[in-house]
Amino acid sequence: MTRFTICLTLILCLAGAAMAEGHPAVQPRLIIPALTGTETVNAPVIFPPYGAGSNATDQYIGDTMTVGTTWYENQHNGSIGRMLDIGEDGYLHLAWMNGLEAQAINRHVFYNYLDPSGTQGYPYTGYPVESAVRGGFANLDVDYANRAFPAFHQQATLPNTHLTAAAVDLFPHSGAFLVYEPQYLTFPGTSDPMQIIWPKMQFDRNHVMHIAAVNQVAAAALPQQMWYTYGTYDSTTFMITFPAEPDSSFREIGWTMTIAIDVGTSEVSDKIAFAWTHNKGQNFPDPANSYAQIDNDLWVLIDQDGQNPDFSQAINITNFFLPDTNLFPDSTLAQMDTLRAYNDCNVFIDSRDVTHVTFTTRNWLPFDSASYWHPSIIWHWSEEFPDEFHGIHYAFDDWEWNFVYCGAWNVKAQRPQLGEHLPTGNLYCMYQVYDTDTTRLGQTIVPQNGLGLPSGEIYLSYSEDHGRNWHEGVNVTHTVTGDSAAPGECLSELTPSMAKQVDDACHILYVLDRDAGNVIQTAIGIPEGTWTLNPVIYQRVPISLIPATPLVPQWPEEGSLPLHVDHAYSVPPVVGFGGTPGSFALEQNYPNPFNPMTAINFSLDRTGEVNLVVYNLKGELVAQLATGVYSAGRHQALFDATGLASGIYLYRLKAGERTLQHKMVLLK
Repeated sequence: MTRFTICLTLILCLAGAAMAEGHPAVQPRLIIPALTGTETVNAPVIFPPYGAGSNATDQYIGDTMTVGTTWYENQHNGSIGRMLDIGEDGYLHLAWMNGLEAQAINRHVFYNYLDPSGTQGYPYTGYPVESAVRGGFANLDVDYANRAFPAFHQQATLPNTHLTAAAVDLFPHSGAFLVYEPQYLTFPGTSDPMQIIWPKMQFDRNHVMHIAAVNQVAAAALPQQMWYTYGTYDSTTFMITFPAEPDSSFREIGWTMTIAIDVGTSEVSDKIAFAWTHNKGQNFPDPANSYAQIDNDLWVLIDQDGQNPDFSQAINITNFFLPDTNLFPDSTLAQMDTLRAYNDCNVFIDSRDVTHVTFTTRNWLPFDSASYWHPSIIWHWSEEFPDEFHGIHYAFDDWEWNFVYCGAWNVKAQRPQLGEHLPTGNLYCMYQVYDTDTTRLGQTIVPQNGLGLPSGEIYLSYSEDHGRNWHEGVNVTHTVTGDSAAPGECLSELTPSMAKQVDDACHILYVLDRDAGNVIQTAIGIPEGTWTLNPVIYQRVPISLIPATPLVPQWPEEGSLPLHVDHAYSVPPVVGFGGTPGSFALEQNYPNPFNPMTAINFSLDRTGEVNLVVYNLKGELVAQLATGVYSAGRHQALFDATGLASGIYLYRLKAGERTLQHKMVLLK
């Protein structure tokens, strides 16, 4: 390992002894529940009117308007999904969860729209989508003659039971919604319904809605099953039809510890894609074991035809290295990777039919099963460059001294979403950043650190090379919460969602929380804040007003951070360029992705015994490409993957005591 890499490893992971629980930089372990909307929280209530706070409204980039309100501020637990979309007729459709009163008892999905002139259909209020006992956690897409299709979960069919539902506007922009539910599943051997909820939904180009949802569990920190279903809309009957058989209405995707799953669809092919977090704990999801909510990889499934996706073919794109006790007594190196995929991701398929995923990582200290308070990094990955991870925002600069807690399920930079400007092909990434300045915190004091809760801001970044480089994010809201701001005086942008379409502007929907924190959450032992009535804001940010900031440094450039620690053995050049190569090296296969043939080049600095093999992500040997004595110089091996399934494969070169390894992607 180079000295430079070791220094960066030290930034990401202090020695285990120094980071034992109780160190002020380490957040005490919290078990965080995923909210369903059934919670009743008795917290103080502050009614409007509220003061203006320290809001620097003249610093907003673009235009804002209030499209509704909600007492229930936090719209989603993890991944947001799309809460707004633009139809081909230029109408902008929006959906959100509206808490109609404090204590979260009366809660419903609301809808609003803006016509091409910017006039609201239901000015400043919106209109209810369902008439259930309760409804919420909404997504929305537009399809079939510019109709809005919200997806959400509701308590309607069965008492005290939430189920996934989807609705269709009877006519475009009419607000007359018809609601349908997939047939619910029951637990094996019982008649008890599974509560498969928190849906994420998108339509494909064949007018099929694809829904990914998660089963609620009895207690926080238990593994949760993820499920998939699909629906079709019949314009003659105005009905959404789901698979009819009770035992096949949903198909299992896998297991998770977070509500991070997302789905994306292509506008130019039948491709669909999913991403979710999968826990790295031993034998996950064995119910006999306990699992940390932070300790996750990110898995991705790309399905080419959009029919019967095979979730067993998902690939682990992060594959974080687990601790290696063989590296003791150097406890820093023994920690291995100290980043983990946390609680959100976004899947987007661009106009070139390339799948992109953005996601958030936070710190993880494996030997302590703990993490720092809020540091995080937002990353970009694509199937076009499957071995590369591109930093969008590094929020890892204050971990040593700033112990602000951003609230349940939150870290400093998070919730990224992608959109594309079709004329240029530029990608835009919207995300949330908490202002952890200790002079800008709310009055609710977190017992574990004695500090207040921070307020969120919305940032925008863009890439001009399909995601490999990103301009530094720009704060497009600039609302400022004052020191020890009272309830009603905070200005905190929460749960932002951005439309996939970027025309001459980025279109963003969020809640402006008037008391920092999420009052529904009580993981810290008290409610995170006070009940306030919060505006739901639509913000239009013209792309011409987004400045061309410097590029975010990418690894190994100065100022960047790596996704993985680098423990691979490398030999310095001994001869130099020309003639016989002077280094021991394993090159990236070409082409990559490939189907079914690819070439792998490797170089030896001296004659010796060589073994070049291919493994799948389960560690099973797939092929042996080279074995025996090879001379110094550059060599090539061909890999024929005929008969193998699509996915990520590892190829490993071993020469004596030296080993190098890379990933490659088979994409059929």
